[in-house]
Amino acid sequence: MGDGGNGASSAIRPAGRQVNLYNDQIFCELRAYAQVPDDFVNSGWDFDRDFAGGGGKGGTLMARVSDAYIVKELSPGDHKALLQISSSYAQHIRAGDTLLCPMYLHFQDTSSNRFFFVMRNSIGRGPFKVLYDLKGCADDKLLAKEGETIPAVHKRVWNVGMWCGTSGWTSARHRYYAGKLEARSAQIAMTKEQRDSFLQALQRDTSWLASHQIMDYSLLVAIKEETKDTATASGGLGPSNLGVRPFVRKGPQGEEISVFISIIDFLQLWTNGKKVARVLKVLEQSKATVPPKFYAERFAKHFAVHTQAVKAQEALPSVGTKGPAPVAPPAGDVDVEGVPEERAHSRPSPTDHRNNM
Repeated sequence: MGDGGNGASSAIRPAGRQVNLYNDQIFCELRAYAQVPDDFVNSGWDFDRDFAGGGGKGGTLMARVSDAYIVKELSPGDHKALLQISSSYAQHIRAGDTLLCPMYLHFQDTSSNRFFFVMRNSIGRGPFKVLYDLKGCADDKLLAKEGETIPAVHKRVWNVGMWCGTSGWTSARHRYYAGKLEARSAQIAMTKEQRDSFLQALQRDTSWLASHQIMDYSLLVAIKEETKDTATASGGLGPSNLGVRPFVRKGPQGEEISVFISIIDFLQLWTNGKKVARVLKVLEQSKATVPPKFYAERFAKHFAVHTQAVKAQEALPSVGTKGPAPVAPPAGDVDVEGVPEERAHSRPSPTDHRNNM
């Protein structure tokens, strides 16, 4: 079961299925490091019943296993990318502070020949006061607010009515677009120490991602109001730092506000297909389909601008990270809409990124 090789283990049967494992000598060590048992996704979910669309443009299927893990389907390209980076990824997340969402398993279902990986659910269960998927560009979006999910309503090239002004938009489209504008201007409030830690980990991660020619990843930011005990418990198991540890503060009414943050969807390699997509999206001024080095620099600069150091008592919804976080992959191949979303509001800075709140 070396790089690119596969194998099987009698102890690992996701949803009771027979599977081929990839690089499990690497993921086995990561599971042990995080105190995750080998049979962690053997039960509690069903292949035929529980897969649903993840909400992204690629339409990748995913299934939740309790509140702890997410099983996500891999496109052939993402499968190859994960084979390529697994060894370096394992070294990276154990060698220093990271925001990457943890992955614990890479397998192929032998009955369908489909590829999957399993990652930690880095934000736990809702409801969320706010939930963002941020890239530091026009693809930023609001996923949920005040416990309400915001469905994606894309302005595809074939939806002619949506291109003739906003009068043809549905209420759902208006709500989705308003959420995108909110996401583009999202700010992160945290203490100076938290901000320094966050930006240091972010710089380390984006440099690693660029070195592997990876782009189009997102920063997932979730804010919840919960008890201190709940917030602490949701950070991860055992001594491992391979879990997102929330930053918890007192809110204005004395409530506990927890902010979870991790980098997800980082299996998109800069391929010839991406280069073609970049050309097709030439009219888009703030696109996600850009070379990895540029993407990484823009991403890091954006959050240097969109994080604010405040006094502890002033930090309302605030974000921070400490210790290696997890790893989460992407989904789907190039998806060209044809024309970009409106850019009604310009970014406050040319360094604007978007992947946090």
